[in-house]
Amino acid sequence: MLKQLLTRLPLTLKRIRKQLTLETEKKSVMVGLAALLVFGVSAPAAAAAYTVQPGDSLWLIGQRYGVSVTALQQANGLWTDLIYPGDVLTIPDGGTPAALASRGSARPSMREVELLAQMITAEAQGEPYEGKVAVGAVILNRLRDPRFPNTLEGVLYETDAFEPILNGTFYQTPDAESIRAAQDALAGWDPTGGALYFYNPSRAWSTWIFSRPVLTQIGNHVFAK
Repeated sequence: MLKQLLTRLPLTLKRIRKQLTLETEKKSVMVGLAALLVFGVSAPAAAAAYTVQPGDSLWLIGQRYGVSVTALQQANGLWTDLIYPGDVLTIPDGGTPAALASRGSARPSMREVELLAQMITAEAQGEPYEGKVAVGAVILNRLRDPRFPNTLEGVLYETDAFEPILNGTFYQTPDAESIRAAQDALAGWDPTGGALYFYNPSRAWSTWIFSRPVLTQIGNHVFAK
């Protein structure tokens, strides 16, 4: 009997060690799961990427995403300000477009009022007050139309949609009258009757824009569908 016990002892010890190892691993897994539940784990956010569009500059992109030109240069290994259409830039952590209300939202934010007023200032400076409201109304009509981007920022920054985005005149402090015009447009005043486009016939060059059905003219701007 003793001989049999001595013979089985190594096997028994091996099984005990295996069981202890399994129990230890099980406890480690349970502790890890508990840590996930209690503290949570957040994966590092992937850096945003932006494809350079015609007319873009590091300054304009920085304004759009709320980051400095230096931060953009450092994130992309750039030594100069030169960028070219088609380049894909890494936007530094924390650089995201301002979150704005999308199509169908009810209450505009102060940021939306400011952005709309900026475009009114850039596009309708020197125009009568009704013409300023009309420019704001066109932008909001696009926001409501499914053929256009579904955020105000998307409408304003749509490629080649508004010249002030390309030449940088959009990035200025809006005047008081433009802010009031933006508020009136957001409140529902549309002097254009539903226009989606506007242009100055003395400056426009696109034959396509001249083909759009004209709804009205206010000041120097023609408003079309």
